[in-house]
Amino acid sequence: TRSEGDDCPICQLPLPLDFKQLASRMCCAKLVCNGCILAAQKRGMLNCPFCRAPRPEMSQSLAMNQKRVDAGDPEAIFFLGVKYELGQHGLVKDVTMAVELYERAADLGVKEAHYNLGVLY
Repeated sequence: TRSEGDDCPICQLPLPLDFKQLASRMCCAKLVCNGCILAAQKRGMLNCPFCRAPRPEMSQSLAMNQKRVDAGDPEAIFFLGVKYELGQHGLVKDVTMAVELYERAADLGVKEAHYNLGVLY
């Protein structure tokens, strides 16, 4: 069985294993299924469907994530590792930094970080 952390925080259905069918929200660092995002958009809500915060600008999102990393949030550490691995959000592509962040997130219990480490090795 899958853990409770693998459920969408809105509909409580298991999150899809395909990352193209869910999205991470920078404001609350929650993974939300595309079904809940679509349902919120159909109701006219363009904000985060979980915490209802407005979508941050690209420049703000990295600063928001860095605050979460500094607080020790494992999901934020993993997210920052992804951005370093891919060279997104204005960051220079740095696989060494991504591995360090993935190892830190994996130590804190993020399963996806274990997967990404395996892919990189």
